[in-house]
Amino acid sequence: MAVEKLSVSLEPETVARARRAAEREGVPLSRWLDRVARKAADLEEARLVLEEHFAERGQPTEAAETASRAAAVETGVGQPVPWEDAQANQAVLARLDEDETGET
Repeated sequence: MAVEKLSVSLEPETVARARRAAEREGVPLSRWLDRVARKAADLEEARLVLEEHFAERGQPTEAAETASRAAAVETGVGQPVPWEDAQANQAVLARLDEDETGET
């Protein structure tokens, strides 16, 4: 996997928290930061796409919003995940990351 090295400035508390989180997940800090940056970028890009969609097609109707909320409730989207499940999910994702990068 090709990587680009860069220098960033972070608040000391942010660095300490990120180090603890990476340690809990058992991954190097750089991998943890990469994953978090990707997630943040994905969310920002999705927000921009949604803004463009609404600009082109208008805001959803009240009926569409109600149907979307009902579908989310029915499928469990946005619902709290039990701690044990969240830990298991993180372990699986970490393992997938290892498989993808070839690192252990």
